[in-house]
Amino acid sequence: MQKGVLTYKFVGRSKLWSLSQETEVKVDLKGESAEKQISDAMVDMVTTASKLHRLVVEETKLKTLIDNPDTIVFTINEHMDVIMLNKTFKMFFGNKNLHEIVTSNDGMVLGESLSKLAPDETMTMELDLMEKPGIYKPYKLFMRQITNEDGDRIGTTLVGDEISQSKRSKRELETLLFIARAANSASSEKQLFNEVTDAINTIIPFKQCEIFLKDGKKLRSVYNTRSMPESVKGFVKRSMKNLETLSAVEGDYQFETLKSEFGDESLEMMISIPLIQEDTSMGAILLLTTSSSVSSVNLEDVEMAADEISGYLKMKVLGLEKEEFVNTLMALNQVSGIVNSHDAEDEMLENAVTSTVNSLGFDMGCIYLKDDNEELSLRVHRNLPEKMKNMCMAGMFKDLFSKTLEKQNLVYITPESEEYESLEPSIRASDIKTLLILPIKSENKIIGLLNMGSRKIKTYNEISLENLSSIGLQLGLALERSKLALKLKKGKSRS
Repeated sequence: MQKGVLTYKFVGRSKLWSLSQETEVKVDLKGESAEKQISDAMVDMVTTASKLHRLVVEETKLKTLIDNPDTIVFTINEHMDVIMLNKTFKMFFGNKNLHEIVTSNDGMVLGESLSKLAPDETMTMELDLMEKPGIYKPYKLFMRQITNEDGDRIGTTLVGDEISQSKRSKRELETLLFIARAANSASSEKQLFNEVTDAINTIIPFKQCEIFLKDGKKLRSVYNTRSMPESVKGFVKRSMKNLETLSAVEGDYQFETLKSEFGDESLEMMISIPLIQEDTSMGAILLLTTSSSVSSVNLEDVEMAADEISGYLKMKVLGLEKEEFVNTLMALNQVSGIVNSHDAEDEMLENAVTSTVNSLGFDMGCIYLKDDNEELSLRVHRNLPEKMKNMCMAGMFKDLFSKTLEKQNLVYITPESEEYESLEPSIRASDIKTLLILPIKSENKIIGLLNMGSRKIKTYNEISLENLSSIGLQLGLALERSKLALKLKKGKSRS
């Protein structure tokens, strides 16, 4: 027991222990010291938190400055790992090691330049960075060392501006002008495709160029037709779905499948450039090349060529819509004349089918009318193949007709329509690309159907479809008038 810490006094024969007066003073002094230590610690913590807050605010301001959508900003360590990046760099390159997005030669040159970079010095150099497999975009990079308190280098900050616009040669600009002129003057798709692909070959030399157009859920090759593996078509479809250019190089499954299928080991890359119209794609250009890398500048030139093809095809579609609109007016006018000049029902129906099919440019047509039992039965037909006529007679298309009855409106089906795949196989086997089912109405009640099929894709806008619906209404009125006339005739004969 430490002397002077405890003391006691006798209470009877027992000792009553207590702290000595000196010890009590020491305890009070220790308490004051501990309180002061706690107070100092809190001050340090508040100071640190304040510094951290200022740093966070400063970081937020700096991030706003460097998140320029036209500029890449990133920091690398001595191993060229990207340890800091802005949104633009992340969008194009992710956070890959710099060696992964430059060629081996450029990587060596960059490493040598960085080793010579002095503190407080800013160095500039042009470098191609890989945005997609085999696709490189040129940047002008500004580089500056990052040092610690001892002056030792701990990394490098790089800021880059994309300079592809300044990389186009006079010859490339002339080629783009030629493509634009070809799209405005081509007399046919074939001529356009020939001229544009020849021009593309001067921009990105290819071993084969394939142009696909969407045919429903399938792809139809319209230029340089050659059988393509399904995996490659899947690659093209993905490009079309994402509305972006895709590339594949050695090691990619689709590309390796393509090389194996073609038996051509000289191929190094395939590129799919979608043909875009507004927010959808109508097809794609597929390039097979022996080059292992392509400049993004040249790729942008090919994308411009793809836009010219898209524009040409769009104008062609608009022209077809205009032509079909005129045809619907002609058909409407001719049916009006027929129903007003024929009293005999069968003759009127036969002439109406023939006139409508011819005016609209369809290959075949028929009319079903409801009988007394409310069942649809074939009444007249035009150019129906024997097999299909027999199926019509057997009622094989009731499910298809029921869609019209359910919608109470016309059904317009092309390979682009979701319903096309569910059509009766015999219809698709007959190579029918457009199917029109027009309800024949009387007092808002469907009393029959006018059905037409074409082996060509017919393009209608909303106004044209309204005109077609009016043909069904005219036939409905004529049939009701015919029935009324027949009743009156029977009434007179009885009397």
